[in-house]
Amino acid sequence: MEEKNSIRNFRINRKTVITRLVSILVIYLLVGIATYLIPQGMYERTVENGHEVILKDSFRFLESGPLPVWRWFTAPFEALVSGSSSTFVIIILMMLFMGGIMVILDESGIMLYIITSIYLRYGAKKYTMLWIMTAVMMLLGSTISFYDQCGILVPVALGLSFASGWDSMVGLGLSFFPIAMGFSVSTINPFTVGIPQSIAGLPVNSGIWLRLILLVVMYLLYVTFLTDYAKKIEADPSSSLVAETDVQVRQLFPDKADPDILNDKKTRKGAFIFLFFIALIFLYTFASIYVKALSGIAMPVMLLFLIAGSLFGGFATGKLSGKDLLQAMKSGVMITLPPAIVAFLIMGLRQIVMNGNIMDTILYYTFNGIQGMSPYIAVFVVLGITMALEFVVGSATAKAFLILPLLVPLGNMVGLTSQTIVQAYMFGDSFSNAFYPTSNMVMILSGIIGVSFRTWYKWSFKLILRIIALVVVTLIFCVAIGYGPF
Repeated sequence: MEEKNSIRNFRINRKTVITRLVSILVIYLLVGIATYLIPQGMYERTVENGHEVILKDSFRFLESGPLPVWRWFTAPFEALVSGSSSTFVIIILMMLFMGGIMVILDESGIMLYIITSIYLRYGAKKYTMLWIMTAVMMLLGSTISFYDQCGILVPVALGLSFASGWDSMVGLGLSFFPIAMGFSVSTINPFTVGIPQSIAGLPVNSGIWLRLILLVVMYLLYVTFLTDYAKKIEADPSSSLVAETDVQVRQLFPDKADPDILNDKKTRKGAFIFLFFIALIFLYTFASIYVKALSGIAMPVMLLFLIAGSLFGGFATGKLSGKDLLQAMKSGVMITLPPAIVAFLIMGLRQIVMNGNIMDTILYYTFNGIQGMSPYIAVFVVLGITMALEFVVGSATAKAFLILPLLVPLGNMVGLTSQTIVQAYMFGDSFSNAFYPTSNMVMILSGIIGVSFRTWYKWSFKLILRIIALVVVTLIFCVAIGYGPF
Protein backbone atom coordinates (compact mmCIF):
# COMPACT_ATOMS: atom_id res chain seq x y z
CA MET A 1 0.00 0.00 0.00
CA GLU A 2 1.37 3.40 -0.91
CA GLU A 3 2.29 5.64 1.96
CA LYS A 4 0.01 8.47 0.77
CA ASN A 5 -3.01 6.20 1.33
CA SER A 6 -1.95 5.10 4.78
CA ILE A 7 -3.84 6.05 7.90
CA ARG A 8 -0.44 7.06 9.30
CA ASN A 9 -0.90 10.36 7.42
CA PHE A 10 -4.30 11.00 8.99
CA ARG A 11 -4.51 13.91 11.45
CA ILE A 12 -7.46 15.08 13.55
CA ASN A 13 -8.78 18.41 12.25
CA ARG A 14 -7.01 21.16 14.23
CA LYS A 15 -10.01 23.51 14.07
CA THR A 16 -12.23 20.84 15.60
CA VAL A 17 -9.80 20.25 18.47
CA ILE A 18 -9.47 23.98 19.22
CA THR A 19 -13.26 24.46 19.08
CA ARG A 20 -13.71 21.63 21.56
CA LEU A 21 -11.10 23.02 23.92
CA VAL A 22 -12.79 26.45 23.92
CA SER A 23 -16.21 24.85 24.52
CA ILE A 24 -14.85 22.82 27.41
CA LEU A 25 -13.28 25.95 28.97
CA VAL A 26 -16.65 27.74 28.84
CA ILE A 27 -18.38 24.76 30.48
CA TYR A 28 -15.63 24.63 33.14
CA LEU A 29 -16.38 28.26 34.02
CA LEU A 30 -20.15 27.68 34.17
CA VAL A 31 -19.85 24.56 36.35
CA GLY A 32 -17.28 26.27 38.55
CA ILE A 33 -19.54 29.31 39.05
CA ALA A 34 -22.38 26.93 39.99
CA THR A 35 -20.29 25.73 42.95
CA TYR A 36 -20.40 29.31 44.27
CA LEU A 37 -24.14 29.80 43.69
CA ILE A 38 -25.44 26.46 45.02
CA PRO A 39 -24.94 25.74 48.77
CA GLN A 40 -22.70 22.81 49.60
CA GLY A 41 -24.35 19.80 51.17
CA MET A 42 -24.03 16.08 51.61
CA TYR A 43 -26.09 12.96 52.27
CA GLU A 44 -24.69 10.17 54.38
CA ARG A 45 -24.20 6.94 52.46
CA THR A 46 -23.93 3.30 53.35
CA VAL A 47 -23.12 0.12 51.47
CA GLU A 48 -25.87 -2.49 51.09
CA ASN A 49 -25.23 -5.72 49.18
CA GLY A 50 -22.07 -4.23 47.72
CA HIS A 51 -23.74 -1.03 46.45
CA GLU A 52 -23.72 2.53 47.74
CA VAL A 53 -27.10 3.79 48.99
CA ILE A 54 -28.15 7.28 50.17
CA LEU A 55 -29.52 7.34 53.72
CA LYS A 56 -32.89 9.09 53.89
CA ASP A 57 -33.11 12.16 56.18
CA SER A 58 -29.29 12.31 56.51
CA PHE A 59 -28.71 15.48 54.48
CA ARG A 60 -26.69 18.28 56.05
CA PHE A 61 -25.28 21.55 54.74
CA LEU A 62 -21.51 21.97 54.81
CA GLU A 63 -19.58 24.97 56.05
CA SER A 64 -16.39 24.31 54.09
CA GLY A 65 -16.94 27.13 51.60
CA PRO A 66 -17.01 27.09 47.80
CA LEU A 67 -14.48 25.24 45.68
CA PRO A 68 -11.34 27.40 45.04
CA VAL A 69 -11.00 28.53 41.44
CA TRP A 70 -7.59 26.89 41.04
CA ARG A 71 -9.20 23.50 41.75
CA TRP A 72 -11.42 23.90 38.72
CA PHE A 73 -8.31 23.41 36.63
CA THR A 74 -6.74 20.62 38.67
CA ALA A 75 -9.98 18.63 38.44
CA PRO A 76 -8.87 16.40 35.51
CA PHE A 77 -5.79 15.32 37.46
CA GLU A 78 -7.85 14.74 40.60
CA ALA A 79 -10.20 12.56 38.53
CA LEU A 80 -7.25 10.27 37.76
CA VAL A 81 -6.81 9.52 41.47
CA SER A 82 -10.51 9.44 42.38
CA GLY A 83 -12.66 6.37 42.96
CA SER A 84 -13.54 6.33 39.25
CA SER A 85 -9.93 6.63 38.10
CA SER A 86 -9.79 3.15 36.57
CA THR A 87 -12.75 3.95 34.29
CA PHE A 88 -11.19 7.25 33.20
CA VAL A 89 -7.84 5.63 32.44
CA ILE A 90 -9.50 2.88 30.37
CA ILE A 91 -11.43 5.48 28.33
CA ILE A 92 -8.24 7.34 27.49
CA LEU A 93 -6.37 4.12 26.67
CA MET A 94 -9.28 3.00 24.50
CA MET A 95 -9.09 6.22 22.50
CA LEU A 96 -5.32 5.99 22.10
CA PHE A 97 -5.11 2.33 21.10
CA MET A 98 -8.11 2.52 18.73
CA GLY A 99 -5.91 4.66 16.51
CA GLY A 100 -3.19 1.99 16.48
CA ILE A 101 -5.69 -0.79 15.84
CA MET A 102 -7.12 1.12 12.87
CA VAL A 103 -3.66 1.59 11.32
CA ILE A 104 -2.92 -2.15 11.64
CA LEU A 105 -6.28 -3.19 10.17
CA ASP A 106 -5.72 -0.79 7.29
CA GLU A 107 -2.13 -1.71 6.39
CA SER A 108 -2.68 -5.45 6.82
CA GLY A 109 -5.71 -5.43 4.49
CA ILE A 110 -8.00 -6.90 7.17
CA MET A 111 -10.39 -3.95 7.14
CA LEU A 112 -10.63 -4.02 3.33
CA TYR A 113 -11.30 -7.77 3.41
CA ILE A 114 -14.14 -7.48 5.96
CA ILE A 115 -15.78 -4.49 4.26
CA THR A 116 -15.53 -6.11 0.81
CA SER A 117 -17.07 -9.36 2.08
CA ILE A 118 -20.09 -7.58 3.53
CA TYR A 119 -20.53 -5.05 0.76
CA LEU A 120 -20.43 -7.57 -2.09
CA ARG A 121 -23.17 -9.56 -0.36
CA TYR A 122 -25.48 -6.71 0.63
CA GLY A 123 -24.27 -3.62 -1.26
CA ALA A 124 -26.87 -3.93 -4.04
CA LYS A 125 -29.57 -3.64 -1.38
CA LYS A 126 -27.83 -1.12 0.85
CA TYR A 127 -30.98 0.31 2.42
CA THR A 128 -32.11 -3.17 3.34
CA MET A 129 -28.67 -3.56 4.92
CA LEU A 130 -29.21 -0.27 6.79
CA TRP A 131 -32.59 -1.38 8.15
CA ILE A 132 -31.33 -4.83 9.19
CA MET A 133 -28.12 -3.55 10.81
CA THR A 134 -30.10 -0.93 12.71
CA ALA A 135 -32.56 -3.55 13.99
CA VAL A 136 -29.79 -5.91 15.10
CA MET A 137 -27.87 -3.14 16.87
CA MET A 138 -31.01 -1.95 18.68
CA LEU A 139 -31.75 -5.50 19.84
CA LEU A 140 -28.19 -5.81 21.21
CA GLY A 141 -28.64 -2.62 23.23
CA SER A 142 -32.14 -3.53 24.38
CA THR A 143 -31.30 -7.02 25.60
CA ILE A 144 -27.65 -7.50 26.59
CA SER A 145 -26.38 -3.94 27.17
CA PHE A 146 -23.80 -3.90 24.36
CA TYR A 147 -23.21 -0.16 24.77
CA ASP A 148 -19.54 -0.01 25.81
CA GLN A 149 -18.66 -2.80 23.38
CA CYS A 150 -20.13 -1.02 20.34
CA GLY A 151 -16.71 0.44 19.54
CA ILE A 152 -15.69 -2.86 17.94
CA LEU A 153 -18.43 -2.47 15.30
CA VAL A 154 -17.85 1.18 14.43
CA PRO A 155 -14.87 0.75 12.03
CA VAL A 156 -16.76 -1.77 9.87
CA ALA A 157 -19.90 0.40 9.91
CA LEU A 158 -17.88 3.45 8.85
CA GLY A 159 -16.28 1.51 6.00
CA LEU A 160 -19.64 0.25 4.79
CA SER A 161 -21.07 3.75 4.99
CA PHE A 162 -18.31 5.25 2.86
CA ALA A 163 -18.52 2.39 0.35
CA SER A 164 -22.28 3.01 0.07
CA GLY A 165 -21.86 6.71 -0.70
CA TRP A 166 -22.77 7.95 2.78
CA ASP A 167 -20.74 9.74 5.49
CA SER A 168 -19.29 9.07 8.94
CA MET A 169 -22.48 10.11 10.75
CA VAL A 170 -24.37 7.37 8.92
CA GLY A 171 -21.54 5.03 9.95
CA LEU A 172 -22.16 5.92 13.59
CA GLY A 173 -25.87 5.67 12.81
CA LEU A 174 -25.37 2.03 11.82
CA SER A 175 -23.44 1.11 14.97
CA PHE A 176 -23.25 3.35 18.03
CA PHE A 177 -26.54 5.24 17.79
CA PRO A 178 -28.89 2.26 17.32
CA ILE A 179 -27.23 0.44 20.22
CA ALA A 180 -27.71 3.56 22.36
CA MET A 181 -31.33 3.84 21.21
CA GLY A 182 -31.94 0.17 22.02
CA PHE A 183 -30.30 0.71 25.40
CA SER A 184 -32.75 3.55 26.07
CA VAL A 185 -35.80 1.35 25.43
CA SER A 186 -34.46 -1.77 27.11
CA THR A 187 -36.78 -4.74 27.24
CA ILE A 188 -34.97 -7.47 29.19
CA ASN A 189 -31.59 -5.81 29.74
CA PRO A 190 -30.41 -7.09 33.13
CA PHE A 191 -28.63 -3.86 34.05
CA THR A 192 -31.14 -1.21 32.97
CA VAL A 193 -34.32 -3.24 33.62
CA GLY A 194 -33.55 -6.12 35.95
CA ILE A 195 -31.70 -4.22 38.67
CA PRO A 196 -34.01 -1.15 38.82
CA GLN A 197 -37.11 -3.37 38.88
CA SER A 198 -35.63 -5.47 41.69
CA ILE A 199 -34.81 -2.38 43.75
CA ALA A 200 -38.37 -1.11 43.27
CA GLY A 201 -39.74 -4.50 44.37
CA LEU A 202 -41.22 -5.22 40.93
CA PRO A 203 -41.23 -8.58 39.12
CA VAL A 204 -38.36 -8.61 36.62
CA ASN A 205 -40.61 -8.88 33.55
CA SER A 206 -43.49 -6.70 34.71
CA GLY A 207 -44.45 -3.93 32.27
CA ILE A 208 -42.66 -5.64 29.38
CA TRP A 209 -45.65 -5.16 27.06
CA LEU A 210 -45.06 -1.40 27.01
CA ARG A 211 -41.27 -1.77 26.66
CA LEU A 212 -41.78 -3.98 23.59
CA ILE A 213 -44.06 -1.37 22.05
CA LEU A 214 -41.48 1.33 22.83
CA LEU A 215 -38.76 -0.75 21.14
CA VAL A 216 -40.80 -1.00 17.92
CA VAL A 217 -41.78 2.70 17.97
CA MET A 218 -38.19 3.77 18.66
CA TYR A 219 -36.93 1.61 15.81
CA LEU A 220 -39.39 3.19 13.38
CA LEU A 221 -38.56 6.72 14.57
CA TYR A 222 -34.85 6.10 14.34
CA VAL A 223 -34.61 4.13 11.09
CA THR A 224 -36.74 6.70 9.22
CA PHE A 225 -34.50 9.48 10.57
CA LEU A 226 -31.33 7.67 9.47
CA THR A 227 -32.74 6.65 6.08
CA ASP A 228 -33.85 10.20 5.30
CA TYR A 229 -30.38 11.56 6.12
CA ALA A 230 -28.58 8.82 4.13
CA LYS A 231 -30.74 9.46 1.04
CA LYS A 232 -30.20 13.20 1.38
CA ILE A 233 -26.40 13.02 1.32
CA GLU A 234 -26.40 10.29 -1.32
CA ALA A 235 -28.31 12.66 -3.60
CA ASP A 236 -26.18 15.65 -2.61
CA PRO A 237 -22.84 14.80 -0.88
CA SER A 238 -22.22 18.49 -0.16
CA SER A 239 -25.20 18.46 2.23
CA SER A 240 -23.30 16.20 4.63
CA LEU A 241 -22.74 17.91 7.99
CA VAL A 242 -19.31 16.29 8.23
CA ALA A 243 -18.13 16.80 4.65
CA GLU A 244 -15.07 18.77 5.80
CA THR A 245 -13.87 16.37 8.50
CA ASP A 246 -14.74 13.32 6.40
CA VAL A 247 -12.12 14.35 3.83
CA GLN A 248 -9.56 13.13 6.37
CA VAL A 249 -11.62 10.37 7.97
CA ARG A 250 -12.13 8.67 4.60
CA GLN A 251 -8.37 8.13 4.45
CA LEU A 252 -8.87 5.44 7.08
CA PHE A 253 -11.01 3.34 4.74
CA PRO A 254 -10.86 1.94 1.19
CA ASP A 255 -12.57 4.01 -1.50
CA LYS A 256 -14.40 0.93 -2.78
CA ALA A 257 -14.70 -2.81 -2.33
CA ASP A 258 -11.87 -4.90 -3.83
CA PRO A 259 -13.08 -8.39 -4.89
CA ASP A 260 -9.49 -9.54 -5.55
CA ILE A 261 -8.57 -9.37 -1.88
CA LEU A 262 -11.06 -12.17 -1.10
CA ASN A 263 -8.70 -14.56 -2.94
CA ASP A 264 -5.72 -13.66 -0.73
CA LYS A 265 -5.45 -16.62 1.66
CA LYS A 266 -3.14 -14.89 4.14
CA THR A 267 -5.38 -11.83 4.38
CA ARG A 268 -8.38 -14.14 4.87
CA LYS A 269 -6.53 -15.91 7.68
CA GLY A 270 -5.68 -12.60 9.35
CA ALA A 271 -9.29 -11.43 9.06
CA PHE A 272 -10.59 -14.66 10.60
CA ILE A 273 -8.15 -14.35 13.51
CA PHE A 274 -9.31 -10.78 14.14
CA LEU A 275 -12.98 -11.80 13.92
CA PHE A 276 -12.28 -14.67 16.34
CA PHE A 277 -11.25 -12.13 18.98
CA ILE A 278 -14.36 -10.07 18.17
CA ALA A 279 -16.42 -13.22 18.79
CA LEU A 280 -14.66 -13.60 22.15
CA ILE A 281 -15.84 -10.10 23.07
CA PHE A 282 -19.43 -11.10 22.28
CA LEU A 283 -19.08 -14.27 24.36
CA TYR A 284 -17.57 -12.32 27.22
CA THR A 285 -20.48 -9.89 27.10
CA PHE A 286 -23.02 -12.71 27.35
CA ALA A 287 -21.05 -14.30 30.21
CA SER A 288 -20.95 -10.99 32.12
CA ILE A 289 -24.76 -11.04 32.31
CA TYR A 290 -24.59 -14.13 34.53
CA VAL A 291 -21.24 -13.51 36.24
CA LYS A 292 -21.38 -10.05 37.82
CA ALA A 293 -17.63 -9.91 38.48
CA LEU A 294 -16.98 -9.97 34.74
CA SER A 295 -19.10 -6.91 33.95
CA GLY A 296 -16.89 -4.64 36.05
CA ILE A 297 -13.85 -5.22 33.83
CA ALA A 298 -15.63 -5.40 30.46
CA MET A 299 -13.93 -2.39 28.87
CA PRO A 300 -10.31 -3.35 29.68
CA VAL A 301 -10.98 -6.93 28.55
CA MET A 302 -12.50 -5.65 25.31
CA LEU A 303 -9.47 -3.42 24.74
CA LEU A 304 -7.06 -6.31 25.32
CA PHE A 305 -9.00 -8.55 22.89
CA LEU A 306 -9.00 -5.80 20.24
CA ILE A 307 -5.26 -5.22 20.59
CA ALA A 308 -4.53 -8.96 20.53
CA GLY A 309 -6.82 -9.54 17.55
CA SER A 310 -5.25 -6.74 15.50
CA LEU A 311 -1.67 -7.80 16.35
CA PHE A 312 -2.11 -11.53 15.74
CA GLY A 313 -4.36 -10.96 12.73
CA GLY A 314 -2.05 -8.36 11.21
CA PHE A 315 0.98 -10.62 11.64
CA ALA A 316 -0.86 -13.56 10.05
CA THR A 317 -1.44 -11.61 6.83
CA GLY A 318 2.31 -11.60 6.20
CA LYS A 319 2.24 -7.92 5.29
CA LEU A 320 3.53 -6.62 8.63
CA SER A 321 6.49 -7.83 10.69
CA GLY A 322 6.58 -7.60 14.47
CA LYS A 323 8.50 -4.33 14.19
CA ASP A 324 5.99 -3.00 11.63
CA LEU A 325 3.09 -3.83 13.96
CA LEU A 326 4.63 -1.92 16.87
CA GLN A 327 5.42 1.05 14.64
CA ALA A 328 1.87 1.01 13.26
CA MET A 329 0.46 0.95 16.79
CA LYS A 330 2.70 3.86 17.80
CA SER A 331 1.65 5.91 14.75
CA GLY A 332 -2.01 5.26 15.49
CA VAL A 333 -1.66 6.30 19.13
CA MET A 334 -0.19 9.63 18.03
CA ILE A 335 -3.14 10.18 15.69
CA THR A 336 -5.71 9.86 18.49
CA LEU A 337 -3.68 11.72 21.11
CA PRO A 338 -5.49 15.10 20.62
CA PRO A 339 -9.02 13.71 21.23
CA ALA A 340 -7.66 11.74 24.20
CA ILE A 341 -6.45 15.00 25.72
CA VAL A 342 -9.90 16.53 25.15
CA ALA A 343 -11.52 13.52 26.89
CA PHE A 344 -9.10 13.96 29.79
CA LEU A 345 -10.31 17.53 30.25
CA ILE A 346 -13.98 16.56 30.00
CA MET A 347 -13.49 14.13 32.88
CA GLY A 348 -12.64 17.10 35.06
CA LEU A 349 -16.19 18.45 34.76
CA ARG A 350 -17.60 15.59 36.82
CA GLN A 351 -14.86 16.10 39.37
CA ILE A 352 -15.73 19.80 39.82
CA VAL A 353 -19.34 18.88 40.61
CA MET A 354 -18.22 16.21 43.08
CA ASN A 355 -15.54 18.38 44.73
CA GLY A 356 -17.97 21.30 44.94
CA ASN A 357 -20.48 19.16 46.90
CA ILE A 358 -23.46 20.57 44.99
CA MET A 359 -25.05 17.42 43.54
CA ASP A 360 -26.44 16.25 46.88
CA THR A 361 -27.83 19.74 47.51
CA ILE A 362 -29.66 19.61 44.19
CA LEU A 363 -31.05 16.17 45.12
CA TYR A 364 -32.12 17.43 48.56
CA TYR A 365 -34.10 20.39 47.20
CA THR A 366 -35.66 18.18 44.53
CA PHE A 367 -36.67 15.44 46.96
CA ASN A 368 -38.30 18.05 49.21
CA GLY A 369 -40.02 19.75 46.29
CA ILE A 370 -41.58 16.57 44.92
CA GLN A 371 -43.80 16.11 47.97
CA GLY A 372 -47.33 17.30 47.27
CA MET A 373 -46.77 17.57 43.51
CA SER A 374 -49.19 16.39 40.87
CA PRO A 375 -48.07 12.95 39.63
CA TYR A 376 -48.03 14.36 36.08
CA ILE A 377 -45.34 16.83 37.17
CA ALA A 378 -43.57 14.52 39.63
CA VAL A 379 -42.84 11.93 36.94
CA PHE A 380 -40.82 14.50 34.99
CA VAL A 381 -38.99 15.50 38.18
CA VAL A 382 -37.90 11.85 38.51
CA LEU A 383 -36.73 12.00 34.90
CA GLY A 384 -34.83 15.26 35.54
CA ILE A 385 -33.14 13.94 38.70
CA THR A 386 -31.88 10.90 36.82
CA MET A 387 -30.61 12.96 33.89
CA ALA A 388 -28.80 15.36 36.24
CA LEU A 389 -27.17 12.54 38.17
CA GLU A 390 -26.11 10.89 34.89
CA PHE A 391 -23.66 13.76 34.50
CA VAL A 392 -21.58 12.53 37.43
CA VAL A 393 -22.65 8.87 37.83
CA GLY A 394 -22.59 7.16 34.46
CA SER A 395 -23.20 3.60 35.63
CA ALA A 396 -26.86 2.57 35.38
CA THR A 397 -26.41 0.06 38.20
CA ALA A 398 -24.68 2.47 40.59
CA LYS A 399 -27.23 5.18 39.92
CA ALA A 400 -30.15 2.80 40.49
CA PHE A 401 -28.88 1.72 43.90
CA LEU A 402 -28.07 5.31 44.79
CA ILE A 403 -31.40 7.06 44.17
CA LEU A 404 -34.21 4.57 43.50
CA PRO A 405 -34.55 3.63 47.20
CA LEU A 406 -35.46 7.32 47.75
CA LEU A 407 -37.36 8.00 44.54
CA VAL A 408 -39.73 5.02 44.76
CA PRO A 409 -41.32 5.81 48.15
CA LEU A 410 -41.42 9.56 47.39
CA GLY A 411 -43.08 8.88 44.04
CA ASN A 412 -45.55 6.48 45.59
CA MET A 413 -46.56 9.21 48.07
CA VAL A 414 -47.70 11.52 45.23
CA GLY A 415 -49.54 8.82 43.29
CA LEU A 416 -46.88 7.40 40.96
CA THR A 417 -46.74 3.64 40.57
CA SER A 418 -43.35 2.00 41.13
CA GLN A 419 -43.42 0.80 37.50
CA THR A 420 -43.88 4.38 36.25
CA ILE A 421 -40.99 5.59 38.42
CA VAL A 422 -38.72 2.88 37.03
CA GLN A 423 -39.72 3.77 33.46
CA ALA A 424 -38.94 7.46 34.07
CA TYR A 425 -35.62 6.44 35.61
CA MET A 426 -34.79 4.23 32.61
CA PHE A 427 -35.48 7.07 30.18
CA GLY A 428 -33.32 9.50 32.17
CA ASP A 429 -30.48 7.04 32.54
CA SER A 430 -30.28 5.82 28.97
CA PHE A 431 -31.02 8.49 26.35
CA SER A 432 -28.28 10.72 27.72
CA ASN A 433 -25.69 8.10 26.78
CA ALA A 434 -25.94 9.17 23.14
CA PHE A 435 -25.96 12.93 23.73
CA TYR A 436 -24.00 13.91 26.87
CA PRO A 437 -20.44 15.11 26.13
CA THR A 438 -19.33 13.24 29.27
CA SER A 439 -20.63 9.93 27.89
CA ASN A 440 -17.78 7.43 27.49
CA MET A 441 -18.60 6.39 23.93
CA VAL A 442 -19.51 9.93 22.81
CA MET A 443 -16.05 11.08 23.89
CA ILE A 444 -14.31 8.14 22.22
CA LEU A 445 -16.19 8.09 18.91
CA SER A 446 -16.66 11.81 18.29
CA GLY A 447 -12.98 12.28 19.12
CA ILE A 448 -11.77 9.60 16.74
CA ILE A 449 -13.75 10.83 13.72
CA GLY A 450 -13.12 14.48 14.60
CA VAL A 451 -16.74 15.60 14.92
CA SER A 452 -17.39 18.66 17.07
CA PHE A 453 -20.11 18.54 19.72
CA ARG A 454 -21.91 21.30 17.78
CA THR A 455 -22.06 19.08 14.68
CA TRP A 456 -23.02 16.08 16.84
CA TYR A 457 -26.07 17.93 18.17
CA LYS A 458 -26.92 19.57 14.87
CA TRP A 459 -27.07 16.14 13.21
CA SER A 460 -29.14 14.57 15.98
CA PHE A 461 -31.42 17.57 16.69
CA LYS A 462 -34.46 16.20 14.84
CA LEU A 463 -33.91 12.81 16.46
CA ILE A 464 -33.74 14.43 19.90
CA LEU A 465 -37.08 16.16 19.26
CA ARG A 466 -38.65 12.82 18.31
CA ILE A 467 -37.24 11.21 21.46
CA ILE A 468 -38.53 14.04 23.66
CA ALA A 469 -42.01 13.65 22.17
CA LEU A 470 -41.92 9.87 22.73
CA VAL A 471 -40.76 10.25 26.34
CA VAL A 472 -43.36 12.90 27.20
CA VAL A 473 -46.26 10.95 25.67
CA THR A 474 -45.11 7.69 27.26
CA LEU A 475 -44.73 9.08 30.78
CA ILE A 476 -48.09 10.88 30.65
CA PHE A 477 -49.66 7.64 29.43
CA CYS A 478 -47.99 5.69 32.29
CA VAL A 479 -49.37 8.07 34.90
CA ALA A 480 -52.84 8.07 33.32
CA ILE A 481 -53.25 4.27 33.30
CA GLY A 482 -51.42 3.58 36.56
CA TYR A 483 -48.79 1.58 34.63
CA GLY A 484 -47.60 -1.66 36.19
CA PRO A 485 -48.80 -4.10 38.78
CA PHE A 486 -48.22 -1.38 41.42
